[in-house]
Amino acid sequence: MSETSKVKTIGELAALLDAARAANRDARPIVVHCHGVFDLLHIGHIRYLQKARELGDLLVVTATPDRYVNKGPHRPAFNEKHRVDSLAALDCVDYVAVNEWPIAAEAIRLLRPEVYVKGAEFRDHKTPELLAEEAVVHELGGRVEFIDAVRSSSSHLINQYLSQFDDATDEYLRAFRSSHTLAEMIEWVERARGLRVLVVGEAIIDEYYSCAAIGQSAKAPILAARYESHERYAGGAIAVANHLAGFCRQVDLLSMVGETDSEEAWLRDQLKPNVDARFIAKEASPTIVKRRYLESYFQLPMFAINFLSDVPLSDDEQAAACRQLEQIDQYDAVIVTDYGHQMLAPRVVDQLCAGARFLAVNTQSNAANKGFHTISKYPRADYVSLAEHELQLECRSRNGDLGQMLMDVGQRLYATTIAVTLGKRGCLCYNRRAGLCEAPALATKVVDRVGAGDAFFGFTSICAALDAPLDILAFLGNVAGAEAVAVVGNKQTMEPLPLQRHIESLFK
Repeated sequence: MSETSKVKTIGELAALLDAARAANRDARPIVVHCHGVFDLLHIGHIRYLQKARELGDLLVVTATPDRYVNKGPHRPAFNEKHRVDSLAALDCVDYVAVNEWPIAAEAIRLLRPEVYVKGAEFRDHKTPELLAEEAVVHELGGRVEFIDAVRSSSSHLINQYLSQFDDATDEYLRAFRSSHTLAEMIEWVERARGLRVLVVGEAIIDEYYSCAAIGQSAKAPILAARYESHERYAGGAIAVANHLAGFCRQVDLLSMVGETDSEEAWLRDQLKPNVDARFIAKEASPTIVKRRYLESYFQLPMFAINFLSDVPLSDDEQAAACRQLEQIDQYDAVIVTDYGHQMLAPRVVDQLCAGARFLAVNTQSNAANKGFHTISKYPRADYVSLAEHELQLECRSRNGDLGQMLMDVGQRLYATTIAVTLGKRGCLCYNRRAGLCEAPALATKVVDRVGAGDAFFGFTSICAALDAPLDILAFLGNVAGAEAVAVVGNKQTMEPLPLQRHIESLFK
């Protein structure tokens, strides 16, 4: 059988197996099914598939589609066509298909294998996906087998020989792996489960309008574009709360919406189930909407329009916000995402600084507030995260030593830990005990930088609240940032399993 004739769609493969069973009713073929990413086919895979073939009459293999490979934004190294073509080239494999779902459970239901096979490493460490797949196999009357074969991780080989990182980042990862273990990283992530967190900040709706440029207007020197589509996502403090909801047992949110065009119902629909939100309404103002117009072919930004009112909160509105903060000492961490759109007024800031047991703060500089919104509005914080230009603005220094500026700002705010994000250069962090720690960026796929700072800030805030070692805080923050820049805006939020898989891929 030729390699190309072995490659089927899931539907074609299901029909083919049904026909084979119908044609051999007295001696039904035993179908063996293997499933995985198979990102770099190696001797371990080959021995595994050969042994699987010995368990039956037909060996079918399904590969995870590119869009569902959750080993980090730098994976898969080989696209799904290359992966299935490599599998089809093996004599022991009868048929190959690209799966259509994140896990194999639905494929198993369609293919109805008598034997479902996984590697021996899964026998004692069953993932949630495998447990779901096992349940379907048993429901259909099949069995699950675990095969011992030559073990060699695709992720390890890719990291060693096909790394998408530069030499400096590879050296950083080798040094980090020599100092820490994967189990240690996962333990710090799981420790966050016990935290009770309050997120405070403005609600923002991020909109993306895709347009096709059609030329210059005939009547004015302006670019004309044709509308094609648009998407909207919950951003601002809502995005940070959603990021943390998968990792912390309880996340409360205090946010601001507009009295006019509030869209509160839509915003509530975007919240994760374990996020408990309270909103204060700002009089005569809309809920903040930041709309970006993109040229659809290259997905490059053309311009942006903000719908907002930067009128300060009234005394009554400040009092209402302060009433919501009367019991903030019950939280393990209060995380303030201050976008500078007037929710965090002086009385509110004073109450946050006076009442929070652990206070993490980010003051974002943007087009509406640049030059008027710096971290110095907070007299105290335990953890601070700023972008490079925000730190430079605070220190009124474009070319100063970043390490010294970090230490100076941290000292003024009595902060134990402070971090500055450096875009594609990673981050620089300072802790009173550990000193300075620099970590390179871990992103290999940059789709949109919007929301990356929020992901980094949110995740490093809980690391700081847990008093994680500074190098671990920087590493995990950069993993979170790499996850965020791989998607448009806040289209997806951080989830424990993809984040864990991303970390695992970097440790192999």
